[in-house]
Amino acid sequence: MDHPYCYPGTDVLRNKEDIRDGEELERFERVASARRLETLPHDLAITVDGFREIHRYMLQDVYDWAGEYRGVDTGRTGPFCLARFISHNMDARFAAINAENNLRGLAQREFAERAAEHMCELNAIHCFLDGNGRALRAFLQLLAAQAGHEIDLARIEPTAWNAAAIAGYHAQDYRPMHKVIAGALMERGGDP
Repeated sequence: MDHPYCYPGTDVLRNKEDIRDGEELERFERVASARRLETLPHDLAITVDGFREIHRYMLQDVYDWAGEYRGVDTGRTGPFCLARFISHNMDARFAAINAENNLRGLAQREFAERAAEHMCELNAIHCFLDGNGRALRAFLQLLAAQAGHEIDLARIEPTAWNAAAIAGYHAQDYRPMHKVIAGALMERGGDP
């Protein structure tokens, strides 16, 4: 059975440029999303709609469904949230973040600790078909900035992020993600 988001007979996602080669699409997507992330608005709300806008903005040049929840079940290291429960789980997660005053007023250590749980749980929901990790890191940067912290995403090693996300997913162990986030936070004045 063909995947509803892919070109028939392939695992290449349908895209605005009609790129049919998976590697070429991945390169195009990464360049296009990186360009968009450079101009991502910094005043997006810490809400479900704000999170979806990050994804929409980031991938608007690539996919028609940018910013929309996936309509199929998926998972690489286990099943992510079933598609029919995404909306409920996203609402609940953002209610939790908002109930914590969007992590404002926390020292760096506490910010990293609380952000780690939220990043891992948002990753487990995995609400988009593609681009979840990039959307999460962009959201982390927005969350940190609005909470009075500066984070340098270039200091986040992709393999460490992925391993931390997997630990959060499989064991609800947020410590590896806490370490990743804490290592990317900048001290006041811009020094690590």
